[in-house]
Amino acid sequence: MITKVIKTPRALSRRMVLRGLGGVAIALPTLEIMLNRHGDALAAGDPLPRRFLVAFNGQSLGGDNDPVHNYYAPDIVGPDYDLKIATMPLGNYGGIKNDISIVSGLRVPYNTGMGIPAGGWDVQFHTSALGPLLTGVRNKGPDDYPGGNGPTADQIVAEAIGQTTNFKSLTYQVQAAWYLSGGSAPYGRDILSYKLDGMGNPIANPGQVSPKAAFDSLFMGFVPPDPGDAKKAAYELAKRKSIIDLVRSDFEKLIPQLGKADNLRMQRHLDEIRDLEIKLKAVPPEQTPQCMMLADPGADPAVGGDNSSLGGDDMFDVNNGYSDEVTRARVFHDLIHMAFVCDLSRSVALLYTMAQSHMNIHPIAGHPFDQHELGHSGLGTAEVSKVIAWHVDLFASLVAKVRDTPEGAGSLLDNCAMVLLHEGGHGYDPAGKDNSSHSTENMACMIAGRAGGLRGGLHVVATDMHPGNVLNTAMRAVGVDQDLGEVIGVVPGLLA
Repeated sequence: MITKVIKTPRALSRRMVLRGLGGVAIALPTLEIMLNRHGDALAAGDPLPRRFLVAFNGQSLGGDNDPVHNYYAPDIVGPDYDLKIATMPLGNYGGIKNDISIVSGLRVPYNTGMGIPAGGWDVQFHTSALGPLLTGVRNKGPDDYPGGNGPTADQIVAEAIGQTTNFKSLTYQVQAAWYLSGGSAPYGRDILSYKLDGMGNPIANPGQVSPKAAFDSLFMGFVPPDPGDAKKAAYELAKRKSIIDLVRSDFEKLIPQLGKADNLRMQRHLDEIRDLEIKLKAVPPEQTPQCMMLADPGADPAVGGDNSSLGGDDMFDVNNGYSDEVTRARVFHDLIHMAFVCDLSRSVALLYTMAQSHMNIHPIAGHPFDQHELGHSGLGTAEVSKVIAWHVDLFASLVAKVRDTPEGAGSLLDNCAMVLLHEGGHGYDPAGKDNSSHSTENMACMIAGRAGGLRGGLHVVATDMHPGNVLNTAMRAVGVDQDLGEVIGVVPGLLA
C-alpha cells in the first residue's frame, strides 16, 4: 500500500521581504499563509502590524459668549453614551459608536502669571496654543507662532514602528488652501506633523494637499491592470528615477561649497531626495483581494477662491473658500485605508481643516461665515457644533472603513489606534475673556481602534488631563512606550 504524503504549505514569516533595486527591502502585506491557526497572530510568533492615525479639526468646540461649552461631551459616563449635536454622526455607519470612545474634561494648561507650564501655552491663542497641543511641549512665548518644539505623535510612532514600510509615515491635508485674501498666510496653522532632522531639531512636515499626487506617490510601484496604463506607469517611474539621480548628484556636489547654515538646509533637502529615491526603488507589495491598486481618482477638485471677508457681510462670497473638501477627504481616506491594508505605512497624520480655519462653512451649515469666524459670530455653540459634526462624520466614515476590512481572524481595526483632535475647547481665555472659543478649557477628542487592548464605545472623563495623554494612550496601544513631549502618562480606563 502506498501512503500518499500531503504536504502542508510552510508558513511564511512576516519578516520575509521582497528585495528591490539597490537592495531596498519591502515587507509583504499580511497574507493568510503568514498567520497562526487562530488567525490572530503571525505563524512565526510575531504580532500583526499595528497602525496609528491622528486627525485634526481646526476649530474650537464652542461659540463666544454662549454658556454652553460644547454639544460634544455626553451626559452618560462609560458605555452606551448619549449623542449630542456634534457627535450625532456616530449613530451612523453600522453602530460605529461602539468602536469610538469620547474623552472629555481635557485641557491644555496656560500661563496664569507664573510662567508657561509644562505642555502649555502663553496668552495668545492663535500663536501659542497649537504647538503644545500637537507636540506636548510648552511654547516659548506669545509670539511663538505654531511650530513644533518637539516631534508630533505620528513621527514618534513612525520612528518606532515604521522603519520597514515603503513610507515611514504619511501626512495628508484635506483643506485645499488658506482661503483668506489680503496677504494673509497660515504661518504654521496648516502643519499637523513635525519631525526631527539629522541634528535633532524639529522641522515642519507639511501635508500633501493634492489627492491625485498622493495617489501617484502611494502607488508609484504598482502595476496597473490595463496594459496601456502599465506601460505609461513604467515610463513615468523610469523618468522619475532618472531625474532624482541627476538632482541628487548635483546636490552632493554643491553641499561642500556652502557655509554651515546653508549646508544644514541643503542636507535637509538631500535627505528628502534620498527618501524619495528609496520609495522610487521600492518593490510594491504583492496584491491580494484586500491589498490592491485603487482606481485613479483623476484630477483634483478645483480650488476655490479666497474671501476678503471673514463672514457675516456682503463681502463674504459663499461660492469661494471651498474646494469640495468632502471629495478630497474621501480620496485620502481610501489611500490611508490601502496604506494600512498593504502595510505601506503604519503612521498617518490627517489634517481635515487648518487651525483657525477660514474654509467657507456655508455648504456645511448654511451660514455665510468661514469656519473660525463662526465661533465669533454670536450664533452660538449649537451652530458651531454642526461644523464639528461634519468633521466627526468624516472621521467616523474612515473608522468604519477600517473596521469593515478583514484582517486575520478579525478586523483591521483590531490593530489600529486612531485619534481625532480639535483645536480648542471653550471657556476661559487667558487674554481675559470668559466663554470664549479662544480657550483650551473643556476640550474633548475621540479615539478609536482595538490595538493593544484599546477600548471602544466609552465616554471617559479625564479631568484636567492634556489631549497629549490621549495621544500617549494611542501610542501605547500600537506598542510605542514613549510620552509626547512634557505630557506624561495615559488616560485611565482606555486600555484594557
